[in-house]
Amino acid sequence: MQLRGLILSLQEFNIANEKDPERFVMEDGLTELLDGLYRYQVQIINLDLFHAYSVEKLQMILQLYQIEPKECLLFAASDQILALAEKMDIASLGYLNAKISGQKLRQAQMLLEGFDEVDFHFLERMYQRKHGIPWQVIETERCYLREITIDDLDDLYELYQGKTITQYMEGLYEERKKEEEYTRAYIKNMYQFYGYGMWVAIQKSTGKLIGRAGLDNSQLHGKIILQMGYVVGEAFQNQGYATELCQGILQYATEATEFEEIHCLIHKENKISIHLAQKLGFLWQEEVKIHGKYLQRYTKSLQFGEKLSIM
Repeated sequence: MQLRGLILSLQEFNIANEKDPERFVMEDGLTELLDGLYRYQVQIINLDLFHAYSVEKLQMILQLYQIEPKECLLFAASDQILALAEKMDIASLGYLNAKISGQKLRQAQMLLEGFDEVDFHFLERMYQRKHGIPWQVIETERCYLREITIDDLDDLYELYQGKTITQYMEGLYEERKKEEEYTRAYIKNMYQFYGYGMWVAIQKSTGKLIGRAGLDNSQLHGKIILQMGYVVGEAFQNQGYATELCQGILQYATEATEFEEIHCLIHKENKISIHLAQKLGFLWQEEVKIHGKYLQRYTKSLQFGEKLSIM
């Protein structure tokens, strides 16, 4: 599935002064967004042109455009229009238009106050989140990092069979059902709430899952810190993949989070990871005890980051 249609009632996005009822004005950001969607073959469906304010009429219009409801995203500034998305299982965003009072917009996946940072890729991600499609988050020279799915578990169980993989980290649940339950909860509670987490690393040339890497939140000294972690399958170690993936993660953390620094918590005996952290510019801070284990805390400022291609 992919995003093919944007449904909205343009009248709901009119922000013209009430003293000039004949005038129609949209936010500049929305005008630019609508103009740019044609480049991505996204059809704009204006409900006002067809008076399609009911499920039956909207279904007829979508048939006319040869677009399925699940291929659409709906913008709405009123509960009436937003209800169409709920009834037809369409991804949706709510717009807080001060001219339309008394609207709750509770069914929307997200509420927008403006459109300055909204583009096709933002809409695509909201659409993907609605339909459980994993986000591809970071791209490096040889790999990309994307959100985990249940279908990845076979490859992960194979990866974690490596003798050195769980030497300094926890493995997967021995009982597959427990790991599936954990993965589903992680997707729902981590990705959807924070927008980041531990991702799977996919080799672009083969499509093979070669490891996991990403960001996590931990509590230390009474505050939440951003932590980076990674694991690379034994067959792909000593080939520069860990460095490549971590560089991409550092850029993402710099540009997409509000944290001022990032941390690595490493076992003292894990010389390879300590060397990589130092190579990436992390500095040792202290030894800390977490869940009964003594770990070395390394930190790096996120004020500056090298540029990599982020999707």
